[in-house]
Amino acid sequence: MGKSTAAIEFAYQRGIRTVVPTDCLRETQRAFASPHQHPALFEVTHTAWQLHGPPTRVNIEAGFRDHADAVAPAIRHVAAKLARDGFDAVIEGAHLHSGIIGALRTSLEAARVHASLLVVESADELRKCIRSKENARTSFAERKSWGDHVEIMLVIQDYLIRDAREHGIPITTTEEWSCSSTAITL
Repeated sequence: MGKSTAAIEFAYQRGIRTVVPTDCLRETQRAFASPHQHPALFEVTHTAWQLHGPPTRVNIEAGFRDHADAVAPAIRHVAAKLARDGFDAVIEGAHLHSGIIGALRTSLEAARVHASLLVVESADELRKCIRSKENARTSFAERKSWGDHVEIMLVIQDYLIRDAREHGIPITTTEEWSCSSTAITL
């Protein structure tokens, strides 16, 4: 089970009808921007470090934050719309950190924002998630190189775990779910 599937199951168990993947928000934003205007938006969480230099822990974390912050305006916009309309929703994806969650809590005063971090327990578990995701894709889908970035993804996960602990965000392991993600419930 991948993070999107886990989010759908989480929503279903609670009678929440809307699940918004942050990957879809990012792709929509890309349709209205250019790589020259917003270089971090045109990377992904595990390649944005390239905007800062070599793949050091500091650069990986900075690139991740830059990429997540580039997607944040779309997350805020969709969350505000859902809150105004009075709908519960799950916003899931790797484009969230405590700063974005805090901004949502501040700007959506009438809504209750619940965040949780879903993590893999090991590199092998992450590789298993990647293989499962790759096997579920249609034969004509663009091939991804997620498996080449496991170590970088784990550095990002370590950052998110530290961030979650510092800000009181609950962490759920793969014993309950299967792949790394942060989810916000409105």
